[in-house]
Amino acid sequence: MKQNKTIFLKLIPIMFFVIGISGKAQFSSVTETSISNNNLKIDLSFDEEIFSVTGCTTPSCIEITDFNVTLSGGNATLASNTPITITKLGNYNFIPQWNTYDPTQTNPNANREPNDSGTEDYAQHEVSGQLNDFSETQRLNGVLEIIEPIARTIAGYNYITSYPSDGSACAHSYYRSTTANGWNSEKLKAQNAGGDLLVYNSPEEFAHMIPAFNANGPTGVGNTWIGLSQDRTAADYEERVQVGGVWPFPITNGGWYWDDGTPMDNSGSKLKYQITIALNGIADGDELVSVNPVTGPASVFNCAGVAAINQTNGANQVYLNDKLDPYIVSSSISDDNTTVRVVFNETIFTDAASNPMLNTDFELFLVQNGSVASLSSINPSSIINYGNRIFDLILPMIGLPMSGNEVLTILPTLGSVFDAASNTASSTQINNIVGFNPPKTGPIYLSNIYKTSTVSGTLAVASETFLCDGITFNNYNQAYHDGVIFEPQVGNYLLYNKNYSYPSILIQGSDFGYFHLRGFDRILEVRKSDGLIVAKYSCL
Repeated sequence: MKQNKTIFLKLIPIMFFVIGISGKAQFSSVTETSISNNNLKIDLSFDEEIFSVTGCTTPSCIEITDFNVTLSGGNATLASNTPITITKLGNYNFIPQWNTYDPTQTNPNANREPNDSGTEDYAQHEVSGQLNDFSETQRLNGVLEIIEPIARTIAGYNYITSYPSDGSACAHSYYRSTTANGWNSEKLKAQNAGGDLLVYNSPEEFAHMIPAFNANGPTGVGNTWIGLSQDRTAADYEERVQVGGVWPFPITNGGWYWDDGTPMDNSGSKLKYQITIALNGIADGDELVSVNPVTGPASVFNCAGVAAINQTNGANQVYLNDKLDPYIVSSSISDDNTTVRVVFNETIFTDAASNPMLNTDFELFLVQNGSVASLSSINPSSIINYGNRIFDLILPMIGLPMSGNEVLTILPTLGSVFDAASNTASSTQINNIVGFNPPKTGPIYLSNIYKTSTVSGTLAVASETFLCDGITFNNYNQAYHDGVIFEPQVGNYLLYNKNYSYPSILIQGSDFGYFHLRGFDRILEVRKSDGLIVAKYSCL
């Protein structure tokens, strides 16, 4: 259910016109919204350029204070209504920046990059300013990029430059690592420093860096790792090989993506801005996030100077991904200690394909506390499934009777319980322990007597057939005996009420009924005419 929410929002007609300050002019605002799998990055698509000033002739940058983020529903909450960062994503073709790129193919060695057969999955920024594919075994310095306009001292890095260099709030600052490591190590180091590896979001940004800062030195981007890698699981993944001694042209993306999620050739995409958000708690998928421009005063304009206002068509909204592991809400044991009911916070399944739960998906652990009762299996004998959320676990008890001192712990089998978003249930739970009920005294529950007619009082009427010939699962009865000893004795009479579900093993005779006395490993012989127990036998 939760996965379908985002799809539903995307089906909403995307055209939405924002009325400007004058009430006459209009322009398209957010046309589509998507969110990263980790719920931290939200992409906003626009039909045209947006500006933070009323005219587009003066350069301006969109800042975090230009947008407001709200959240409703679910388990997680926003740490701030202002985005943590905002970045304009590149919508241009970066493929010509590969080393030896030659659109004329006059050089027989042209267009050979990227050319590896599967081990060179990371991008090196060469001293030439072009790109080369390298393997993780290479040791290079990484380029850290942080969204902040002013240079500062960062341990393990040397400052390179900032762009734009006018000191605007949306400027990015760049630093070169002082140590050489593999790509993944440098990426983690950059994230720990508060940023990420360098991602080029525009030709202008690249032109600022190259050729002014492409040196192989403490303040250059030459011979470094940047935030570009090859995704082998991508639909467009490929490794280039020569055909007839010639490298194929044109060069396709081949599964190469920037760390912001955009491919190397993103020229056909819409204008996008990516914001990052901070959350408190773990999202359960019911959280609806809305992103709107700040309107008091107006903060976002088109080139004509028309201001954007809050949208109402849903194109600026997206549900968070469910990241909350399923967990047990409550556990309870039946009066006769034979069944435990377990309730989860959401629907669960035995695998990511949403197949129904199995009895092996639950594990049972019994603390006897002096009792002779025990479990014959770590798993329930069987389970009854109510809507994939509530389960009755039939306990595999042996060594009866029970004392009432037993304590049972129920756990999802590790790696075997999934929700609809493929989150797995933890083996650590807090609502999964039940204590057994103490033995009853006086008239006690015995088992089922299968009967469809209504009887009042005792069973002294000879015309009553005390045990019927058939088992009707919708009409179980609950039996009692009239003695004061826990286990029924010969000479006791059976009394009963209708419509309880306590199944037993019934063997029919002509004048007498025989049934298994659950919990005592005994078979009772009951006279049909009046319900008198005439004999008792060991189940063995």
